[in-house]
Amino acid sequence: MGNSRNGVNTRFPAKRGGKRKRQKTSIPGFFADRFPLAKRSRPIIGVALSCGGAKGLAHLGVIRVLMENGIIPDMIAGSSMGAYVGALWAKGFDDDEMEKVALECSGFLGALKLVDPKLWPVRGLLRGEIIEDGLRKRLKFATFKELRTPLFVSGTDLDNLESSWFENGDVASAVRASCGLPGVFAPKKIQGKNYVDGGITAPLPVEKLRQMGADIIIASNVMVPPEERKNLDIRSKTLRQRFANKHPVLHFLNQTFNPFSFGSGLQVLDRCVQVGQSRRLSASLKEADLIINAYSFHSRWYEFYKPERFIALGNRAARKSLPQLLSVIKKATPPPYTLS
Repeated sequence: MGNSRNGVNTRFPAKRGGKRKRQKTSIPGFFADRFPLAKRSRPIIGVALSCGGAKGLAHLGVIRVLMENGIIPDMIAGSSMGAYVGALWAKGFDDDEMEKVALECSGFLGALKLVDPKLWPVRGLLRGEIIEDGLRKRLKFATFKELRTPLFVSGTDLDNLESSWFENGDVASAVRASCGLPGVFAPKKIQGKNYVDGGITAPLPVEKLRQMGADIIIASNVMVPPEERKNLDIRSKTLRQRFANKHPVLHFLNQTFNPFSFGSGLQVLDRCVQVGQSRRLSASLKEADLIINAYSFHSRWYEFYKPERFIALGNRAARKSLPQLLSVIKKATPPPYTLS
């Protein structure tokens, strides 16, 4: 990334002033020249950014640690909020610039900047146009071809309920489709097809990076792993009961008027989505070479007004995993060639 404050360049830069023979690869044609498969001296690094709503802001803390240590991805895959963050990163935003974007929504009033309710909320509560148009302006109307780093964005086809991947065309439209949480955002129509949240079918897009030829896959995960789900449920139940006993009036008002409260239609829908997510997440975590778990039992997916908290969480998790990450990269890097 040329504009990183550390001055780190992307791996395998394209040569100027000359033509390079195209390699046989599944990577999109406009990115294929960046990955010469023969005689490469460094492993191809892919970073997978999970879904998670506001919790995905923790990816920013992870990215800061990676960039500070010269770990720059050769390809990025993101789902839902991970796709939004990945789009900024792939375009060339550095860690400071991305955090500045997140901090614009700090506080309750700041979070309202993301809200554009539908007058007739049959397909979803929000249109999502503010998010899409805002990202498009930040990316300067970029297409996938114009990104500095190859990006793969997940989406879920509402017709066949299968995972789809965006790697061509307008980036902002693809990200908006990937962020389409059912019930909250209306589905996004692209070329006649309706898409909803990419995190439903690919919550942590590790497998896509492997298919694209990544040697090392770093997974930034903000979702509670399946093995910790039981602990989360017990903790949540205890906290709800404690709050109800201590603040019965507030508990009643929350259950009555908060559309995201426990037992509400949106909360039940979200829990149903998590059934399939949990299984897919488990498989993806096993495929990753290094997992940075930046999840918290205390957070909610809609808490966009707390960006500082999530960024700090991701930063701590990445620093904790840094020694292991550097070791993985070192083992996968072949020794330099010597002249005989």
